[in-house]
Amino acid sequence: MLRRMSRGAALLLSLLVLGCDDDATDPPPDAGFPLTLRAVNAPLEPALFGVWGAGDDVIWMVGGTAEADGGVIYRFDGARLVLEPTPPGPRLWWVWGADADHVWACGEGGRILYRRDGAWEDQPTALGEKAILWGLWGRAADDLWAVGGSIRPGGPKGVVMHADSTGAWTRVDDAALPPDLSLYKVWGAPGGPLHVVGEGGVTLTLTDATWARHDVGVLDLLFTVHGAAAGPTLTVGGLTEGLVFRWAGAAWAPEPVAGAPPLNGVVVGPDGTALAVGARGVMLHR
Repeated sequence: MLRRMSRGAALLLSLLVLGCDDDATDPPPDAGFPLTLRAVNAPLEPALFGVWGAGDDVIWMVGGTAEADGGVIYRFDGARLVLEPTPPGPRLWWVWGADADHVWACGEGGRILYRRDGAWEDQPTALGEKAILWGLWGRAADDLWAVGGSIRPGGPKGVVMHADSTGAWTRVDDAALPPDLSLYKVWGAPGGPLHVVGEGGVTLTLTDATWARHDVGVLDLLFTVHGAAAGPTLTVGGLTEGLVFRWAGAAWAPEPVAGAPPLNGVVVGPDGTALAVGARGVMLHR
């Protein structure tokens, strides 16, 4: 059952839960999401779009401004936010790590950054300046996925990138990938299919080595997908009203969220508890 929470709770929790480590120790079944609230005195000018943490004191946040070299990465060390030196480039949209020593960020200009030996470096993608990578996730440090597209005329659509143990990124070429739609996020359950979601209600799954398209029946945006090993796997979105779909093994089943505004973030805890956040500071609790 999805329940609405207060706007204040949504604003606080949306940052914290989206930065939770997927591999964190499972909480007791009745514990829900373990949360710690701390005030951080750090007025920031750039917008921050993505957050990932390996622990309470090792957290990265990425974002930036519209300038050509506006991309920024901040690291929270348990007491303060520190601006990390990065190669100059446009703003970043997402960050993910396999562990505290292997962290990647992606964003505009098709850029991907990798944190090696305490420093960030560019990893070439050959996508060009019109491309945007909105999502990045991996099953491990040697099995990485990034997805995106473009909002500019002539820019690429249906972008899926993969990197293995060599660290070299290659673009996936498959007939199931949409040639006219951007893709926003990617996630997969251990031992299960890889899921990609994006524009036009499009969803893609990679099972073994086979890509398949499973649209949800509405021509709307799907912004985020996330799940837990024991289930459920959820995707959320919407332009005028909130949408939630649950992966039912071969297709996506709608979950009712009548009256909810558009949703752009979801996280599922190890115990199956889910939180979705969106417009007007809404948070839905499953």
